[in-house]
Amino acid sequence: MTDFEILVDGQAVDPAEDTTLVVDDERHGVGRLIHGGTVVPVIVEGRGSDRVVTIAGRRIPVTVRSWRERVLAEAETAAAAHAGPVSVKATLPGLVVAVAVGVGDEVEAGDSLLTIEAMKMQNEVRAPRAGRVIELTVEAGRTVATGADLLRLE
Repeated sequence: MTDFEILVDGQAVDPAEDTTLVVDDERHGVGRLIHGGTVVPVIVEGRGSDRVVTIAGRRIPVTVRSWRERVLAEAETAAAAHAGPVSVKATLPGLVVAVAVGVGDEVEAGDSLLTIEAMKMQNEVRAPRAGRVIELTVEAGRTVATGADLLRLE
């Protein structure tokens, strides 16, 4: 088990045994990649886990995660994939002015589900994750309170 996971362009990579990235000036992002006896200047942008490394004019998104960060990311992905039905609730009181989905409809994360009007403003309720609508508890013209069940996704 390694202490770190490195992702380049979103794909996990195993760094070469004899390759080292040295950041000489963190503030300005100046560094060098040392591979065997070859030294290549690089620019490192960003802070924390997500960085962009520029090598020979090519900008490469790089993520470096500790073992703990990797385990947490894997657990979050697994939980989202295996989560059971989820209830979508109203986050504010108002009048349901439009319902864009019906029971049995497949939705993607971020899809518009319905619109609630509150204080003369229309607020879209979007799907928190991909799934299928298994229950719809509201219809256009109905008022809802904060926390009211709107629909359920499976």
